[in-house]
Amino acid sequence: MGGRDLFKNLLVKMGKGGTTANLKLDRSEYLPGETVRGELKVDGGLVTQQINEIEVELLLVIRANEKPFRHTLHKSPIGEPFSLPPDTWRTFPFSCRLPEDLPVSGKTVTYSLVTRLDIEGGMDHTNQNYIRIQPPPRLQPVLRAFSQLGFREKYGSRTFNGYTQEFMLFPTRLLQSQVKEIRFAATMEEKGVRLLLEVDAISSAAEKEILRELYLENQLLDQEETLKKHLADRLTETVEHPTDWQQTRPSRHKHQSLSRAGLVGGFAAGVLGPGVLSELGEEEKAHPEEGREL
Repeated sequence: MGGRDLFKNLLVKMGKGGTTANLKLDRSEYLPGETVRGELKVDGGLVTQQINEIEVELLLVIRANEKPFRHTLHKSPIGEPFSLPPDTWRTFPFSCRLPEDLPVSGKTVTYSLVTRLDIEGGMDHTNQNYIRIQPPPRLQPVLRAFSQLGFREKYGSRTFNGYTQEFMLFPTRLLQSQVKEIRFAATMEEKGVRLLLEVDAISSAAEKEILRELYLENQLLDQEETLKKHLADRLTETVEHPTDWQQTRPSRHKHQSLSRAGLVGGFAAGVLGPGVLSELGEEEKAHPEEGREL
């Protein structure tokens, strides 16, 4: 082996010029239940290297109080061990199906595909691709209707609370002087979408927290203007007649009353819920005067 080859091998062992992998996906945004597809390209480096294993992991990370909770949604080896000379490459197809009731991507909910190369005698290679999970198709017209009524999602919206995912909105037109915030969780049912609304209404005496279930049939979801008017009417009557609706919270976790089936974010409740609940519970113990029910 000549001096030049020795130098190349030294560089590769130091992590310079080794074999690399790049996972190219068909897109970066997906709906729950869709299949993620792509192609993995492995490029040779400065010297021939033996690839013992290629692994792709789909990772869900949820943060509670800035603490990450991780769960592997999918992990699979790709191909068989092989040797890759310099200036050559190999490609492999990749696909995995997403669960139906995943939480939607947000400030505290992220998804990534992590590709790892196990390289014999060299430094292993890792690559990461982030993807976004969009709201389910039947929830999207609901979010659009809120937006058209002047409600905007807050920075901390789409937070997972251990049971489900909460969407948090504030008014900029409708009910702006009467409502501080609206929060809701959503369940996808066969004939419609069920929302558990929590309206923080402003009164002369004090802020009132009003709970109300709202069921939106599939036919209504297909009629944009009718849906917008329906939401506006229901929100207005909730604020103007608060005694007709529940104004006290039955427990810390009001979402226990919702069915797990079809619940947006329900998948995370099964795999990460206990850890998140424990973390949020510890925060409330440490700061009882600041604790808020979720």
